[in-house]
Amino acid sequence: MIRGVKSLKADPKVDTTFFLLSNSNSFYIDTILSARGLQPPTGPQVFTEVVTNPARFLDNGLLEVKRRVPPPGEPGSRDHGCKVGCSANMCKGEELEAFLERHGGRGAFERITYVGDGGNDYCPVLRLGEKDVAFVRRYRGLEKRIREEGGVSAGIRWWAGAWEMEGLLGELHGLEI
Repeated sequence: MIRGVKSLKADPKVDTTFFLLSNSNSFYIDTILSARGLQPPTGPQVFTEVVTNPARFLDNGLLEVKRRVPPPGEPGSRDHGCKVGCSANMCKGEELEAFLERHGGRGAFERITYVGDGGNDYCPVLRLGEKDVAFVRRYRGLEKRIREEGGVSAGIRWWAGAWEMEGLLGELHGLEI
């Protein structure tokens, strides 16, 4: 999948915006992106934004991971109100919509391509339109929810391994990856 992402980002004929939306944490995401050459200092900045749970090392050496949406009683706490079943720490559908608004609204994008595998990816996939595509990893929570609950307007492309995603990304944009 890494070759596919790097190829799309480097192709001057393809205007691609990458947004990473994860229920993981910033330390883990930064470690992976740097190790794979997808952000400075090991490579170009591929992702326009990364939205995840904040993490930092404390003076005692422990990694502190916080929720993106703080729990009740903490500053900035709020109920995101998702009725689809997102985790308490963030509504991924709400985060996708907020990203689109920050970058010119849905109309600023020809198509949204969403790659997901977990059940918590169901909410943002429900917000995709008919022109959009959801790349859904086989045998995981997102596939199960789509099959059981339906309601998805976007086109769905199934994948199981990273090599398949590379091919699908290239196929979607007419590139050989």
